[in-house]
Amino acid sequence: MIELERSAIISHVFELAKDNGLISIAGKSGTGKTTLALQFISVLMTLEKSYRDQSVWIQASEQFPKKRLRSLFESYPDKVDYVLKNIFVAPGIKPFSNYQEQSSYFRRLKTTILPNNVKFIVIDNISHYLRYIISSISDYKERGAILDEFFSVQLFPLVMRCLREKIILILVHEVSFDPSSGKTKPFYSKLYDRIDSINVNLSKTMNSGLKQMEISSKGISMKFIYKIEDSGIINL
Repeated sequence: MIELERSAIISHVFELAKDNGLISIAGKSGTGKTTLALQFISVLMTLEKSYRDQSVWIQASEQFPKKRLRSLFESYPDKVDYVLKNIFVAPGIKPFSNYQEQSSYFRRLKTTILPNNVKFIVIDNISHYLRYIISSISDYKERGAILDEFFSVQLFPLVMRCLREKIILILVHEVSFDPSSGKTKPFYSKLYDRIDSINVNLSKTMNSGLKQMEISSKGISMKFIYKIEDSGIINL
């Protein structure tokens, strides 16, 4: 398991998160979005003894990666036991089945009583069902109303709660290609651009097989070349 002082990537995100508790992770399939989110919270949950921090992991469309977590802590059984017991997965059995189920949960989340020591909330992948329902609607006014409701009633109250309670909120996004910028961006990026966040964009470099991570906040960015191993994401 990569300790904080040995990982420039985790350390850099952690330093930024002290001033901004919203982290947005975006990238194509296979770039390590879920691994990065899992590695980030599990490293910080076990950074100092005695362990006290807890997390909520919302499996919006992806099953919670328990096997991946075990591989991260292969040499640290005490840590993996603690993290497994103190990451509370919701929904408990399987990811949401549709947008209505997800939105009902999100609307309640702003007032849901959380365990006392929750310091992190991860939502993986937040826009999966939103994209599906929007694609099934042809009327642009109806589509706009759904997007506005998602932002103002579901997402924004959760962001404000996390700010008040000093909880780091991590949003994991699927992406689409934006022709105007020539870059891949989170689905409905204009929606998420309304909120100041630490933006982590993951990509695969052409031909070399290496991966690149760009971490930006308040107009300043830093790039890392990394690889994904059983022990997690490692910067090169």
